[in-house]
Amino acid sequence: MKDRVMQALVKSALEPYWEAQFEGTSYGFRPGRSAQDAIQRIYTVINSKAKYALDADISKCFDKINHDHLLSKLDCPNNVKIVIKQWLKCGVMDKGIFEETDSGTPQGGVISPLLANIALHGLINDIRNQFPANKKRKDGSYKTGYQPAIIRYADDFVVLHEDYDVILKCKNLIAQWLKQVGLELKPEKTSIRHTLKSIEHDGKTMTLVSIFLDST
Repeated sequence: MKDRVMQALVKSALEPYWEAQFEGTSYGFRPGRSAQDAIQRIYTVINSKAKYALDADISKCFDKINHDHLLSKLDCPNNVKIVIKQWLKCGVMDKGIFEETDSGTPQGGVISPLLANIALHGLINDIRNQFPANKKRKDGSYKTGYQPAIIRYADDFVVLHEDYDVILKCKNLIAQWLKQVGLELKPEKTSIRHTLKSIEHDGKTMTLVSIFLDST
């Protein structure tokens, strides 16, 4: 009980600081935000024009987050960082057997969702910034709003763009970005679809994208 109270105390101190920085299209485990908000955001993006969609899931997100990477992102007093490191490294008891925790956040911990969001912070903007805001057409004019839309809810996210090649590039860039966090995409829950038609992807016929994600 004391440990959970301490986690809640640290969370209440860190959360306002990080809420001021978190990306605008990140919705999971954030005050005043919900899955319905994420759905509305997706609807807004696809309402005016059909899009390809990378519907993706991060494999064992809470279990695999790299501790060193997470701790390096924590911008807080050193004594607070030491306490958080102790929570990360405290280990777990499984059927009376102690197991060390070399990665991941505390199972069921009050502070775990916030720590996961901190670890994943930057994914949306870093990937979007790999693409120009406007792209020059063959006739010399510019197509505005070329960057992909990325909507994340905890460890699930959707990438939307009208160009299939952009979606493929995003998938590869995201896989590379996640490696530094100790994470990877879950193949069986990651697919490319289209908002209006069936498409062929990885030898499979993918039907109309189901938005938002199964877990929400």
